[in-house]
Amino acid sequence: MTLQGGGSEQDAPARDAGPARAWVVRAGSKGEAEASNLQLGRASIGWSDVPDMTHLTSREQVRGVVDKLYPDKSRPSRAATTGQLWAFRSLISLGDIVVMPLVTHPGMIAVGRCMGGYGYDPTATGMGRHYLPVRWQPEFVPRTALLQDLQNTINGARTVFGAHRNGAAERLEALAQGLVDPGPSDAREPQDSSRYERPPYYVILEAALEAVEAGTWTTYGDLAAVASTNPQKVGNFTNGSGAEAAHRVLGKDGRPVAGFGWADNSRPTQREALEAEGVIFGPSGNADETQRVRAEDLREYLEIIGVLEPLPRRAWLVRGSSVDGHDLVPTWLGAGFASLRAAKLREVEAGISRAELKKVVDEDYSQTSYAAKAAKLDEFHAFLTRMRLGDVIVTTSQGKLHVGTITGPAEYAPSPGGLSNLRRDVDWSPDRHDYGDLAPEIKSRLQVQYDVVEMSQQLELLEELLTPTQVEEPVPSPTVRELVLPDATDELAERLHVDKSWLQECIDLLRDRPQLIFYGPPGTGKTFIAQHLAAHLAGDNVRLVQFHPAYSYEDFFEGYRPLEEGGFKLKPGPLRKVVDAARDNPSTPYFLIIDEINRGNLAKIFGELYFLLEYRSQNVDLLYATDDDSGFTLPENVFIIGTMNTADRSIALVDAAMRRRFAFVPLHPSEPPTSDVLRRWLVATGRDETVADLLDALNRRIEDEDFKIGPSYLMRDAVHADGGLDRAWRTAILPLLEEHHFGDGIDVRKRYGLDAILARVAASKKPVEADDDDAAADPS
Repeated sequence: MTLQGGGSEQDAPARDAGPARAWVVRAGSKGEAEASNLQLGRASIGWSDVPDMTHLTSREQVRGVVDKLYPDKSRPSRAATTGQLWAFRSLISLGDIVVMPLVTHPGMIAVGRCMGGYGYDPTATGMGRHYLPVRWQPEFVPRTALLQDLQNTINGARTVFGAHRNGAAERLEALAQGLVDPGPSDAREPQDSSRYERPPYYVILEAALEAVEAGTWTTYGDLAAVASTNPQKVGNFTNGSGAEAAHRVLGKDGRPVAGFGWADNSRPTQREALEAEGVIFGPSGNADETQRVRAEDLREYLEIIGVLEPLPRRAWLVRGSSVDGHDLVPTWLGAGFASLRAAKLREVEAGISRAELKKVVDEDYSQTSYAAKAAKLDEFHAFLTRMRLGDVIVTTSQGKLHVGTITGPAEYAPSPGGLSNLRRDVDWSPDRHDYGDLAPEIKSRLQVQYDVVEMSQQLELLEELLTPTQVEEPVPSPTVRELVLPDATDELAERLHVDKSWLQECIDLLRDRPQLIFYGPPGTGKTFIAQHLAAHLAGDNVRLVQFHPAYSYEDFFEGYRPLEEGGFKLKPGPLRKVVDAARDNPSTPYFLIIDEINRGNLAKIFGELYFLLEYRSQNVDLLYATDDDSGFTLPENVFIIGTMNTADRSIALVDAAMRRRFAFVPLHPSEPPTSDVLRRWLVATGRDETVADLLDALNRRIEDEDFKIGPSYLMRDAVHADGGLDRAWRTAILPLLEEHHFGDGIDVRKRYGLDAILARVAASKKPVEADDDDAAADPS
């Protein structure tokens, strides 16, 4: 059915000749006004405290009302509110297409045509006071009928914004008639003839400068980012356009531009003009960062007025399976939300700028380490500002991946202990996906150890896992966990080809002393066992580093690093990151694997932290401690597994301090469990056990325990292909033995060559002759 005109046209905004435009008008974050809008034939918005706007005939007048009503809101937030109210009051014209995404009918949108001008009903409550008459089509349009670019266009997070690009209005009208989305047209909308000779980014820059009001400033880089150009071209634009806000554009460091000048040369300097408008400059000449309109604020404004399309859909990982020992994911799935623990964070506005949020986090989390504060800032800013309606969200719990769609803005809600007081509504899919079945790209990203992780690069893979759900599930209570290391399992023992009892002993050692070292010659599987054992005990909460002679305290824990813009900043190393994550989740084990631990200068690398390996409950002052640091402790839920190659440095050279702080577990080729690993692997993979006989015979001829050959050299598929064994023997095993016997006159190839070992194995398998004068060959 074709959309028809009609209805009251009184006070309808006049519009130049041309095709209709399209607008998105949301009816509440939970769809509160959807039913009444459809029944009464209108589109309505909230802001019930905003008075009748009938007599507000300019954007400046709307801005004045907003500034008066919301003085505590940030400038970008007030600018965004002004833009939405002005669009609803005056920019949506008679005949324009209106889209209402439906929360109460997931996956559907309502499409209609504006039939008149702005109206105000003082008797209405909630979202009914400000309205526009709309003739809605009787049939809803499924979102899946929209091509991806049009879906992206209507997925903006704001209440009111334009959808003017790529022929959105004509395409939406076609969809309302039951036709197929024809896709973007190559035809361009009619343009003002005065703009024909100008670059396309001029239109974006003109509109963006409208958001930089008196008392605020922006940079050439911010404008360049939203206009997809470079700062030099932005400078050319501001110098030649005569735009009213051109003097509010500063350099990247917030300093006035040396070459700035007024067209008539009769006004004060750039800084004087900005100070007269209320911009504050510090002693170093930099403008106040809190008054800056950043690129993200400019883009938000440009999306609202329809100059830019909303950014594409994003995907996010939000962890909830171990929030101070509580698995909140079952509650999330049942109640339809996701949350962050923000117990110390005061209530702030959704959409808050990063600069404003940083001040709040610095104050509210003043006793937290700088690295943890930086992580909190990233996570809170993503949850409050960067996430949008329609974004994909995932979480993990008990070996399963759960996928959903964000359906609501960030809101505060009371929760016991503040475990889940910052929330977003989520439509969770009923499907559960086994961790082992996930694509490698998803698995890799899930290992990033933060509570909020962007996964937009994996969006397509996650969308394949996403299915809509209407299933109502009971809301189970959060489960509380103590810090417990699980026992060894038959599956783990089978995977590592060792005895379950040996693995259990390693776990018992970690329970007693949370530092352990696997030591032995090369190829004995030290790192392999450490990684699999840590993953069994801690899941994704495992990080690996490798020591070397140049490794330092600054690399391992924290140190100052140069910044691109000059100066230095204290940056966390792997141990600091693990500690900060573990401190937030004291009931969850976290593992740090240190490969080749004996290759580093341990006293230099650990510094004062060496003390904490033995006395975890006591504080030490850190090397780079700030004035407000109250001392540092090593959490009980941080476990360390080191690996030591005894061919590089004998364990006898390890100092007593390290021996006292670590449990040492040998992995020698001639001793269990290593002596049985190759034979078990050969049996499990259906291969000839003769290769294990060869290794046993070789190691019997090597007198030095630290230079015996580990089974890993012969546990590769290529070794068991044609010619593979000979190649591995010549290129991997013999070079090690040549280095060991360098200068002692032994013919390594004659003593240890493959042919020599084959002959000894063959001789050992010959039957013993029944001759009293003969004895069986000594297989050694």
